[in-house]
Amino acid sequence: MAATAPGLGQVRNLWLISRFELNRLFASPRGWFALSAFVIIWYCLLRYPIFEASAQIQDPEVQRILGGMFGMAGMYNILNWPLPELTAYWVMCVVLLPICTLFFAADQTSSDRSRGTLRFLMLRTSRDSLFFGRFLGQMLIQTILMSLSILATLAMAWWRLGTLSAGAIEAALIMVINLMIIIAPYTALMAMCSALVKSSRMAISLAVVGSGVVLGLVGWAAWYLPPLRELMAYVPGAQIPQVLSQAGWSTLQYSGLPLVQTAVFLLIGRQIMQGKSL
Repeated sequence: MAATAPGLGQVRNLWLISRFELNRLFASPRGWFALSAFVIIWYCLLRYPIFEASAQIQDPEVQRILGGMFGMAGMYNILNWPLPELTAYWVMCVVLLPICTLFFAADQTSSDRSRGTLRFLMLRTSRDSLFFGRFLGQMLIQTILMSLSILATLAMAWWRLGTLSAGAIEAALIMVINLMIIIAPYTALMAMCSALVKSSRMAISLAVVGSGVVLGLVGWAAWYLPPLRELMAYVPGAQIPQVLSQAGWSTLQYSGLPLVQTAVFLLIGRQIMQGKSL
């Protein structure tokens, strides 16, 4: 029992810190402002792009045209989701959520360092618990918000049809799982950047500029050494075109790369957190 107690204590600390992130979202003016912005943005997305796109997708002629366009891009199965609303939701989220995550998950430990509160937090927990707990908290919040948005999408489809099939509910579950995996490396990247700097703005700038520099260097090197182009297949988001080319549970076959990227970013971020002064 004594040997397992420290491990259980770490798990408990991770859960407490993750839950605190959730409480901070729902129990602070800043959190309610973020939630209000989320509701307004998603209302606009559902009311206009998703609603209008789903209405167009139902037209057989539009389906034929889109099928040809997506087929040319290798995305043969993108229209095979059970509801047009889910198809529109899926494409929009896969494209936009990684970018949104860079902003949403930017402040994991940076503001605590700038305010000097990290040293006080370290009196009650470890650096590892704080670092990984904040990451898990951000993942939990984003998962809840994604679940709410897809429930709203299903509600819109139910309002149109008067019913929902089990296949539609299953497809929604698959989408949430996929989106969690897609945003995980970006959330981990922001955890790493947040451990390096003292503000969320600096973390965002570091992530954007750093990613641009790395992509630019790889592209420049690949110009002279074409085999290096293979490295582009390992950058965050490289699997997204393949994910969009599938539908249903087969989309999860590309989960390995983002999960490995998440682990790498978290390990680097942990080392930064351990060596960084408070």
